[in-house]
Amino acid sequence: MRDHRPKAAQDLLENGLTGQVRQRAMVLSQLSQQVKALLPPASAEHCRVANYRDGILVLECGSSSWATRLNYDRHTLMSALRRGTLPSLMTIEIKVNPELARRERAEAEKVEKAKEWRTVSPAAAEYLKAIAQSAPDNVRKKLEAIAELAERNRHK
Repeated sequence: MRDHRPKAAQDLLENGLTGQVRQRAMVLSQLSQQVKALLPPASAEHCRVANYRDGILVLECGSSSWATRLNYDRHTLMSALRRGTLPSLMTIEIKVNPELARRERAEAEKVEKAKEWRTVSPAAAEYLKAIAQSAPDNVRKKLEAIAELAERNRHK
């Protein structure tokens, strides 16, 4: 018969399926950090650990060109992992996951948009300086600081 007594939410989260998934995700995340530390920096940025089961480490990368590059580093990586973290490692599989490349592009676009947002045209800077002359002190300082962005962008 089943035990129908109430259980603490913490016990359910730690000992149930959710807890197992969370623990597995944490283990894979730590393994991914260790693998990235062993790879050349350029390759490390474009890959992650997808799974480790039965002595097989599965790495994902964003494109076939990065997969080829990782293949060159496969034996070195395997030796380093066998000496340290994964002595039972038998092989490394490298798979292409285009979603990783899309995420990297989206993050790069966010950075570029943030840079564009912080630009001020020279004409706008002149208008801000003119408005600042008749504004209260606290507003004047802020307007002048924004106008200085145009000056900084001109020197870049």
